[in-house]
This record gives sequence, C-alpha cells and structure tokens, in this order.
Amino acid sequence: MRNVHPFRSLRVLRRLFGALSFIGLLGSAQAATSVLIWPINPVIEGEGTGVALWLENRGSAPVKLQTRVLDWKQQGFADQLGAQQNVVASPPIVSVEPGKRQLIRLIRRQPAPPGVEQSYRVLVDELIPEGGTLGENAGVQFQMRYSVPLFVYGAGLAAPKDGAATADDKAAAVALSYRVENDGGRRWLRLHNAGIVHARLSEVRMTQNGKSTPVAEGLLGYVLPGADMRWVLPEGMPAGGFTLDARVNERSDAQAIGAQ
Repeated sequence: MRNVHPFRSLRVLRRLFGALSFIGLLGSAQAATSVLIWPINPVIEGEGTGVALWLENRGSAPVKLQTRVLDWKQQGFADQLGAQQNVVASPPIVSVEPGKRQLIRLIRRQPAPPGVEQSYRVLVDELIPEGGTLGENAGVQFQMRYSVPLFVYGAGLAAPKDGAATADDKAAAVALSYRVENDGGRRWLRLHNAGIVHARLSEVRMTQNGKSTPVAEGLLGYVLPGADMRWVLPEGMPAGGFTLDARVNERSDAQAIGAQ
C-alpha cells in the first residue's frame, strides 16, 4: 500500500497500518491516484455532534470520492455492514484535484444512549470515472475502497487514551476471554468480548515455558461488544499450556487475556 501517514513514531505507524486493515483494492494495481485519509480512528463523544475526516489526493490525476457511513455489527465470526441514518457524511461525494485535500464532516444526528458505544464503518470509494476507464490503462476498470472505523460514545464513555488502563479508562470496560477450537481441519483462536466497548487487538502473542510466539505482529482485528470473532492460528503455535496477551485499543502495555 502506498499511503504514508506523516506520523514519525514507529508505534504510531504500526497502529496506522493496522487500523486500515479493511482497505481493499479491486482491479488494476497501477492507479494514478493515491488517497490519504486521516484521522484513521475518528470518534464522536461527549457533546460533540461530529468529527472531521480529511481526504487528500496524493496521486497525479483528479479523483472522485464517495463517503458513506454504515452500521457495523459482528455475527457468525464476520463483520456485518448495513444502512443507517444516525451518522451521515457531508458532503457525500467530492472531487479532489492532485495534491489537494477535502474536508468531510461525519455528523451525528442523535446522541448515543448513555453508557453505550455505537460502532460504524466509514467507506470511502473511488468512483469509476465516466467512460469506465481510469489512468493511462485504457479499458481497465478498477475501484479503490478505504474503510475506517468510527465509534460514537454515549454519556459515561470516552475515547481511549494512550497508556495503561485506569479505573476510569475506557479500556477497563473491555472484558476479553479466549479459547482454541478445531474446525474444518484448522485450529482457531476464538475471542469473546463481554465488555461494553470494542477491543482492537494487536501484537497478539502466546507464551509457553518462557517462549513467546506471535499470533499477529500488527493488527489482528476487532471484537465488538458482546461479539465473538475468531482467526486461524499459524502453524506451530502451542497446543496448550500457554498464556495469551495482546495490546488492546490504545494501551501501551500488553494485556493478559484469560481462557474461557
């Protein structure tokens, strides 16, 4: 992926590329456009009615972009996106010249219920220009899609802060547990979130007899409140008698995850 965020910290760069895990590229990889999106973790909290999202065209050709906000749920170990009207993007469609940037407002039409986190996915699609071609490759049709998570907090919840969790920290409301299960001839790491806020998992490791084996060096994925998600374990992972830990949300330190 060619997008580069201006943050200098290596840790922040790892978070950047992890948070963009839902980005997909359809068709030709030789695009004349390259879109940078920031922030990569927008939130709406407190009395706020919206948040700014910037789209920057770092390519060599104009780009037409459509921004949509979809409801985000997790069922059957998969992400489910659906239409909603609680949060809207304004303007929804923009044209951005090379080297220019465009402000998009993500506007909350009504507050989240007290003590509730609402989860959304912001999809930014590069629209195929008229004529069905893009760039110098005539006849080649493709579309870039970018996806950024958006969380909206009701009264009593706030966005996570960098550092270890405290009693008042949102990260303390995450309640994770795991189990290893066999299905379809493969071993899976299944995680359940019994908390009231999402868990973004990165730098996930199994430790056995003092030896630490990475399940995921960067982002593993998200587990929304009340949801179960699972991931195929790499070959050679411990079969049992291990401990599991991960960086959760904005915590700087690793957090132990208990077995179910």
